[in-house]
Amino acid sequence: MKLTILGAASPRFPLLLHSLLKRGDIHVDELYLYDIDQEKLSLINKTIIAALVEHTTPSFSIHVAQSLKEAVQDAHCIFSSIRVGGQQGRIIDEREPLALEQIGQETVGVGGFFLALRTIPVVLEQIEVIRRYAPEAWVINFTNPSGLVTQAVRTLSGFDRIIGICDAPELIATHVATIYGCDASSVQLRYFGLNHYGWVYSVEVDGEERLSDLVENHLDQFIALEPFYEGMRTHMVRTGLIPNEYLYYYLHTDQVMANQKSAAEGRAESIKALDDWLYRTLEEHDASPIELYNTYMDKRNGSYMQMESGYDRNISERFSLLDMDASKGYDAIALNVLAALHKGEGETLILNIPNETFCPDLDASDVIEVCASIREGRFSTRWPCPPLDGEIWSLLKAMKRYERQVVRAIGMRSEAEAIKALAMHPLVGEEQARLVFERVRDAHARGNSPSILV
Repeated sequence: MKLTILGAASPRFPLLLHSLLKRGDIHVDELYLYDIDQEKLSLINKTIIAALVEHTTPSFSIHVAQSLKEAVQDAHCIFSSIRVGGQQGRIIDEREPLALEQIGQETVGVGGFFLALRTIPVVLEQIEVIRRYAPEAWVINFTNPSGLVTQAVRTLSGFDRIIGICDAPELIATHVATIYGCDASSVQLRYFGLNHYGWVYSVEVDGEERLSDLVENHLDQFIALEPFYEGMRTHMVRTGLIPNEYLYYYLHTDQVMANQKSAAEGRAESIKALDDWLYRTLEEHDASPIELYNTYMDKRNGSYMQMESGYDRNISERFSLLDMDASKGYDAIALNVLAALHKGEGETLILNIPNETFCPDLDASDVIEVCASIREGRFSTRWPCPPLDGEIWSLLKAMKRYERQVVRAIGMRSEAEAIKALAMHPLVGEEQARLVFERVRDAHARGNSPSILV
């Protein structure tokens, strides 16, 4: 099997490689790495990757591809994790909206909108190369915004061998396992929504339903494990559901914006500084690449949603790449999808796939984030659609209308249609859509970001 990684210069790629090296159920013959930033990819390859290989000898060969064609040709599976415009583009996405009283966030609101406008055209170009040189390959997408990218590929290119993934829902299962003193494999979530906009509506522990017990009797323990969920306590008690962590931005928009405005630097600026530090120290120092990477991940994980929510994270253990649990994280999810596709069977996973007949209130082609299992070579929904609260249904349908309009705007390459989409977003609205669009668009033009809608 040939496995290809697009975006392999990302500092998150070593997590995936470590997990792949630990998996005995996935038989890869060749691993091809590709990134448009060949210099950074070469640096990662000769430092962190070389150190990982030294500790765990791979059963497959590793190649650094010089072109997209070389990377994908005859691939059986392709992992896509790219960031169009880099961290500098993300800084603009997050900083400029604040001046117009809009939160700045990578995948939520205005930031997620502009990330989609930059990213989707590039992904569509890559899909055409994949269609030509690896027509039978599956694309496992964790390029953000994952659900919207997956939707756009299916709608605009007709390419249907793509599955979107995200690791945010998995965090809930990890905390449930801690609370009930069991292995995470004993926890089964039932989850439905859109990417970064969904809810857990059932929690089974060793086959026994526990969601009501969790909300009524163990919420303090749950929040102690992930303190920013305190801001969603009322929502959880009222609905009896556990929301995706990203719902925090919708429930506490004003507080998030106030925290962002008062912060010395934004999340994107913080991550860019960490990334720059990692690449620089890998280049300049003789210290262990693994130890440098561990320090990097400690700083990155410890600051997640800290500035936006005002809550400190509860992380007691230091990160260790060599000792990390290969059964958790986005890398484990990606490899679980790969294993299921290869073997034709596997566990239930939370994925971004077409709605088909799952929810009658949505179009069959709408990509949703839902529990799925593989049947006859493809993933499909695992359980019937849940009877969710009417308010939640309204929120989901409104967000899906926004996503459809974003895809329409990109397909038409129309700024007018893009502004219509932004006006439909629950955090933006018609009054500010044009002003926000023009300000952020112009800031990207001044910053030499990749063009949009051209």
